[in-house]
Amino acid sequence: MTHIPLATLVAAAVLVATAGAGAGIATRDAPPIDLLQTAAPQSPRAADQLMTSLVHAGTRLVAAGARGTIVYSDDGGLHWQQAAVPVAVMLTALHFPTAKEGWAVGHDGIILHSADAGATWSRQFDGNQANTQMLEWARTRVAAARDALERIGKGDRRAAEDTLAAAEDGLAGIEQTVSFGPSQPFMQVWFRDRRHGYAVGAFGMAFATTDGGATWTLIADRLPNPDELHLYAIASPSPEVLLIAGERGLILRSTDGGQHWQARHDLAAGGLYGLIALPQANAGMLAYGFDGIVLRSTDLGNSWHTVDTGTRSALYGAAVSGEEVLLVGNNGTRLRAVDAHFEPLPASDGRPLTAAAHGAAGWVLAGGGGVAATAGTPPMGVERDE
Repeated sequence: MTHIPLATLVAAAVLVATAGAGAGIATRDAPPIDLLQTAAPQSPRAADQLMTSLVHAGTRLVAAGARGTIVYSDDGGLHWQQAAVPVAVMLTALHFPTAKEGWAVGHDGIILHSADAGATWSRQFDGNQANTQMLEWARTRVAAARDALERIGKGDRRAAEDTLAAAEDGLAGIEQTVSFGPSQPFMQVWFRDRRHGYAVGAFGMAFATTDGGATWTLIADRLPNPDELHLYAIASPSPEVLLIAGERGLILRSTDGGQHWQARHDLAAGGLYGLIALPQANAGMLAYGFDGIVLRSTDLGNSWHTVDTGTRSALYGAAVSGEEVLLVGNNGTRLRAVDAHFEPLPASDGRPLTAAAHGAAGWVLAGGGGVAATAGTPPMGVERDE
């Protein structure tokens, strides 16, 4: 498995979580604090925390990030209020399929739900439950591989032996993961409607729900991802097509609503951190990520080609306003695109940007400096005085 640069905030979340941080923080004179059982600390400067996600819940803006912090704004990002959140782990992604109902995911396999546009949150799922399902799945794979090998008898056993060895290696890896506790993070959550959703994350972790999150079921066994590459993003360009983007330029595609998947490998040298639909009719999808890579598909993710962006800065987030797409990333990078034609905007203060959304007064940016409204951007090709 490849390593991802520490400069990548999204990848840093993976590295922290999988380095054994688990659900607790220990001090010299005190026992570990279970962050899954600790409410997010309230702070008058909550909106200044590291933020990793920023989305719309109807007309409201909602952002999430470090220490379980979620904030929301009803005036386009000028003022923010802090939400009540029952955990203090890093949160990595948000999605609201309706104006009221939304989901948040993050470290330690946490999945949270809100029914009031992000003002309050409740726990639906965590890494302890994820570990139980993954361990059961891995043991089932080993048992099936052993049965298959025994049925072969004295015939050609090499392929069956290789399958068993891979299953046993997978079981050993999951057993080791479980020994660290609920340490693996989800990196993205996406819902088609208020009942059908997906959460994907580190080392190929993938779960789905068909009942609004009352139950979450492991679907990693459906995905052609034998190397357990990190999964960073999920989106849908049409009612039956689903796309998942991940590590090493991986894109997984389903054309039957998530039942069966095909894999495209090595579409980029590094991770693909996000997916977004272009706003123009039939303009397709963009996948973006490490080293400034942007891929475009105009056939619902069946094929992809590289788009020149003019930057080598990693791109972490994107948002749409009207006919424009804004991509943001490392070093304060901002790229504006109309129909996949890119123009760089003046960088912000140099701190990494992870997400963006368009509020009533213009663009709102999130990242290493928290979340804040910015001045509006000029039309394509028009310079702006800074």
